Amino acid sequence: MVALGMAVGLLIAAVAPGGPRRVASFLEAWGVGDVTRRRRFVVITAFAAAFLSLGYLSFYLRGGPRAPEAAVYWLQGRALSHGALQWPVPNPTASFRTPAFPFTPPNRLAAPFAPGFPLLLSLGFLLGAPMIVGPLLAAALVVGTWLLGHELARASGEAPERAEALARTAAGLSVLSVALRFQTGEALPHGAAALAVTMALVCAMRARRTTDVRWFGGAGAAVGAACSASPWSSVAIGAVVLAMAALAGRPTRAAAWTVVASLPGVLLLLVAHRAATGHALLSATGALQGAMAFSAPATTRRAALAAFGRQALHGLRLHLADVANFEPVALAPVALAFGRSRTRAAIMPAVLVAASVATHAAQAGSHAPLAVEGVARWARSGILAEVLPVEHALVALALARTFPDAIGRTAMVLFALAIGGFALHVSYDHERIAGADTGRPRYEPDVPRDAGITHGLLFFDDDEGYELASEPDAVASHGIEAARLRGDDHDRLLFDILGHPPAHRYVAARTGSPALPVFLSGSGDVWRFEAETDAPSTASIVEAPGCGADARAVVAEGGTSVTIELPVPRGAAPAERRTWQIIPRVLDRAGHGSGTLELVASPAAAPLARWTWTESAKSPRCLDLTSQGVELGGERTQAWWILSAQGGPVALDRTIVRGR
Repeated sequence: MVALGMAVGLLIAAVAPGGPRRVASFLEAWGVGDVTRRRRFVVITAFAAAFLSLGYLSFYLRGGPRAPEAAVYWLQGRALSHGALQWPVPNPTASFRTPAFPFTPPNRLAAPFAPGFPLLLSLGFLLGAPMIVGPLLAAALVVGTWLLGHELARASGEAPERAEALARTAAGLSVLSVALRFQTGEALPHGAAALAVTMALVCAMRARRTTDVRWFGGAGAAVGAACSASPWSSVAIGAVVLAMAALAGRPTRAAAWTVVASLPGVLLLLVAHRAATGHALLSATGALQGAMAFSAPATTRRAALAAFGRQALHGLRLHLADVANFEPVALAPVALAFGRSRTRAAIMPAVLVAASVATHAAQAGSHAPLAVEGVARWARSGILAEVLPVEHALVALALARTFPDAIGRTAMVLFALAIGGFALHVSYDHERIAGADTGRPRYEPDVPRDAGITHGLLFFDDDEGYELASEPDAVASHGIEAARLRGDDHDRLLFDILGHPPAHRYVAARTGSPALPVFLSGSGDVWRFEAETDAPSTASIVEAPGCGADARAVVAEGGTSVTIELPVPRGAAPAERRTWQIIPRVLDRAGHGSGTLELVASPAAAPLARWTWTESAKSPRCLDLTSQGVELGGERTQAWWILSAQGGPVALDRTIVRGR
C-alpha cells in the first residue's frame, strides 16, 4: 500500500503543471537534485539499494537464506572461510553428505559451484556477517549502472547534463528493481555476476571512447570475475568484450589486455573444478547433470523437449517483469532501433542481452531430462539477472531519446510505473517466495541458542537445514556439530563414535523450529544400513515395492557398476578386527538382469566377499542374499560395495551387519 501511494503521488506530480519542478526542488534540498553533485547522488542511491535489500532479507526471506541453492553456497562459503575447496568429513560419511556436494572416497567433500561468490561469502563469514555481502553488492550495482548509463549517453552524443540525467534514471531503476532486491538479499551469485558483467561493459565502452586499450584490462578482469561467479554468465560478456576489442584501434593489444586480465578468474574456476571432479574442465554440476541425463528414460527426454518451448516463453515473460516490475517497460529499448531514437551506441549492449538469453536457454536445454526444470530455475532464480543493469541503462537511453524535451517528467512516470508494478503486480510473486516451504529459513541459529544448546549433535531432516548449520571443523564436544538424520543405524553409529554427546533434532516448521531431544537406540550388534543413504549423488534411486514402507534401492544399469559405501560398526575407540555376518538385500525388479555384489576394503582392492544373483520374480520383490562372514575393523575402518549389472538393471536395497 505504501508503494501504491508513492506511485500515485509520482504520477500526479509528473502530469501536474509545475509538478516536476517541485519534485526537483525537494530533491535539491537533499543535494541529489543538482546534476553537479554526483558523489552525493551516488552515495545516497547506493545506500538506498543496500537498505532495501536488507529490508527484503528481513521481510520476505525472514532473515536468512531460503533457496536450496543458497544453502549450498552458504556451506561452500563457510568452507572457503577455512581455506578449503575440499575438506574431510568424519565417519560415517553419509551423516555429513548431501547430493549437492561431490564426494571422493574415502572421506572428502568438495565445493560444487563456481567459487567466485562463495569467496565473497567467506569474507563475510570471517567478519561474522555473511548476509551483508548481498546488500553491499546491491550498492555496488547502483554505482555500476550509473557508470554504464554515462558511457551509453556519451557514446550516443548526449550533452553532459543530459548524460547525468540518463545515468540517474538508470540508477533509479536499479534501486527500484525488486528482482535485484531478491538477488542481493538472498545468498545467490547472480548479483555478483551482474556487477561483473556491468563493469566489464563499462570498461570496454570507456576503452573505445578514450582509445586507451588499458581499459580492456579492467574489462578482462571483470569477465574473469563473472566466470568465477557464474560461468554461463561470462560467455556472452566475454564474446562482446572480445568483439569490441577487435574493433578497437589496436585490436591485438586490446585482446591481449582482455585475455591476460581474465586469467585469474578463469584459473580460480579451473582449480575449483579440479578439486571437485579431478578434471579442470569438468564442473561438479555438469558431471551430475550428465549422469542424470544418461540415466533418464527416453520418454522423459521427449516430454521435456516438448515442454521446453512453452517454459522458455514463460521464463522470458518473468524476466521482462524483473526489469522494472512491469513488463511493457522492458520493451522500451526496441525504440532505439527506429526513428530519431536510433543510435549505434546501443548495439553492443543489445547484443549482450540477446546473447545472454540465448546462452542460458541453451544451458537449460543442454540436458533433456532437466530441460523443463532448468528453464523454470532460469526464470525464477534469476540467472538472467546479470543483464538487468544493462537493460536498465538501455531503458533510460530509449526514454531519453524518445522524449528528449521531457526527460525529467519521463523519468518520474517511469519510476511511478516501476513502483506501481511492484504494488499491483510482482509483489504477489514475492509474497509467494516469502510464504514458500516453512516461510522461514530451514535453520535459524537463535533456535538452539535460545534452547540452551551449546554443544552436541544436532540432527536435520533435510539437506538445506544441514547445509546452513554445518561447520566443516565443528566437533560435538566443543560446539554444535550438524548431521543429517538418516533414519537407520547411521545415526546410532555416529552417536557411538562421538561418545554419546547430547543429541537433538532440529524441526523446521512454519510456526517455529524447536530443537527436540533425540533418543538413539538399536538392536545391540545388529546394524541396518540403507543403500541409498551411502550411494553417490550420481546414482539412480528407485522405489522398492515389497521391501517395506518408503523403501528405496540403488540401481546399477546393465553393463555398469555403482560404488556404495558400507560403514563399519565401532564405538568411540577404534574397533578391533572381528568377523561380521553381512546380509545384503537386493530388489528383484522382475526383469532380466544379473547382478554381482562385491565387498571390498577400498574401491580398488580385491573382494572380501562376493554375491551373484539373477532376477527371476514375476513381480518386484526383495530378496535377502546368503549371509557371509567378513573380517572388518582394525585398519579396515570402511568397506565398499561394488554393485554390477549385466543384461539389465539390478538394485541394492540395504545391508544388515550382524556381530557373531
